[in-house]
Amino acid sequence: HLYEEETLNQVAKNSAAIVDGFNGSNKIPLKIVHKETVKTPDEITDLLQLANSEKKCIGIITWMHTFSPAKMWIRGLSILKKPICHLHTQFNAEIPWGKIDMDFMNLNQSAHGDREFGFMMSRMRKKRKVIV
Repeated sequence: HLYEEETLNQVAKNSAAIVDGFNGSNKIPLKIVHKETVKTPDEITDLLQLANSEKKCIGIITWMHTFSPAKMWIRGLSILKKPICHLHTQFNAEIPWGKIDMDFMNLNQSAHGDREFGFMMSRMRKKRKVIV
């Protein structure tokens, strides 16, 4: 993996907070299910195969909290039959300009990871909805 356990735990907490926020909104008429962070091509493929086979799953939401090579997603996305929503955003509402450091930068790589992921999906000609 590119990241240590502490970083991955924070990613999981932040992802769960986003899902809780969606589920707490009266503007979203369905339940969004949080899944564990996928970190390898095999984990990605397994999760997307599960999404394909789950009748209650109407699609997936992707979010690149940290940087991970987009090519890790190619095999999984090539088999995905469900719609994709690409959440293209940072977790934090504000960037702490006065105390920003490499730990913060390594944890919050959405600006890089989401762009690379979006470019890769365009190259694959994957239709998706992007929310910024």
